[in-house]
Amino acid sequence: MLRQMQSKKALTPAQLIVLTYIALILAGTLLLYLPFALKSGDYKNLLDALFTATSAVCVTGLTVVDTGTFYSSFGHAVILLLIQIGGLGLITVTTFYALLLGKRIGLRERVVLKQALKSDTLGGVVRLARAILMITLATEAIGAALLTAAFLKYFPADKALWYGIFHAVSAFCNSGFDILGQEYYAYSSLIPLQQDKLVLMIIAVLIVLGGLGFTVILDVLKKKRFDRLSLHSKLVIVSSVVLILFGMVFFFFTESGTLWGQMGVADRLTNSLFLSVTSRTAGFTTVDINQAVPATWMVLILLMFIGASPAGTGSGIKTTTFAVLFLAAKSRMQAQGDLVVYNRRIDNDTVTRAMTVTVVAIGVLFGGAILLSLLDPHDIMKLILEVFAGFGTGLSTGITPDLEAGAKMVLIFLMFFGRLGPLTLGFALLERSARKEHIKFPQGNVIIG
Repeated sequence: MLRQMQSKKALTPAQLIVLTYIALILAGTLLLYLPFALKSGDYKNLLDALFTATSAVCVTGLTVVDTGTFYSSFGHAVILLLIQIGGLGLITVTTFYALLLGKRIGLRERVVLKQALKSDTLGGVVRLARAILMITLATEAIGAALLTAAFLKYFPADKALWYGIFHAVSAFCNSGFDILGQEYYAYSSLIPLQQDKLVLMIIAVLIVLGGLGFTVILDVLKKKRFDRLSLHSKLVIVSSVVLILFGMVFFFFTESGTLWGQMGVADRLTNSLFLSVTSRTAGFTTVDINQAVPATWMVLILLMFIGASPAGTGSGIKTTTFAVLFLAAKSRMQAQGDLVVYNRRIDNDTVTRAMTVTVVAIGVLFGGAILLSLLDPHDIMKLILEVFAGFGTGLSTGITPDLEAGAKMVLIFLMFFGRLGPLTLGFALLERSARKEHIKFPQGNVIIG
């Protein structure tokens, strides 16, 4: 399949990855447009089907219809498959499929796979793809078993099993899709279970594991000790822990009189932690975001913008991008020379790439916010939150179903852009053959600040 999707003139790896995601989204749209994918069977809206398929493939979680009450069991199965493939990456899935059939993975396919997995080297990428699939299936199976046991308190065994499987996959892939609306009410998410600490912690752990990135998980499993980990793994783990703790502490105190007002201390801590975890990489919620104070919205926007980690199942500019920029700024303010972290030097090219990703992302998000404000009459703060939810994770105030068609199209692009990453998408559109610059121009000075 990989070879069939390439031309002899050679699509770049980034372009091929973009095309595979587009193909998957279109296939998912057609399946969700079928009458038997819907519970009613007679409502057909191609834009809503496209929006849902994009959200599932890009593991965003934004919804224009309630997944549980709107789609049939077939529709739920299609969405689950899109989430799983989108979370793993279509290139990874097709590579493993080729291995099962005994097909040889050539050099060209390995280059594409290297780009898709954000691997540093070409060697071992096939083994990496195999390991990723095994880790995913094992983690989701354990999560599904634990959630099934927890759901038995609320649902019959068959429903508990299906809900356990669906929400374990959705959580590990950082998508935030849920089908509990058919048991409680439309768009309920996990609000009815906000006091079930076991369910929330299982889902939170799955979200964190999926968001860390497969290379980090493999590094931890192999080396076991923090001081032996690669610099990348250390940055991912430390930045993830800092962001989670920052969000938890901030939400705990700012929402004590609002979102958590009627909860005990233990439930406040659990829900604050859950909101901090889910806001950065997934779209589940245990509270109505509309009731949050404005400061909480601002922190949610920041966490959604940062998102998950490279080679993980989430979106955003990534934790390492944020960490490198923060450390580079700190190093510059202290008038240090090289950027050194954990006794390792980070080169200027890495800093430049982090800056490029961030600047491009900010530009696209500002453009998206401007477009949404022109296309839709909703409150501007809700629209801004919606823009960042599309780019990072589907944690919304609930206005998505009521948006104008043009605004939904903007969000579809933002979800696609956020999942593939600003740099990957930029290279896919603008990449040219590398050329050496033989002419060196005189240096010019620019005043900064």
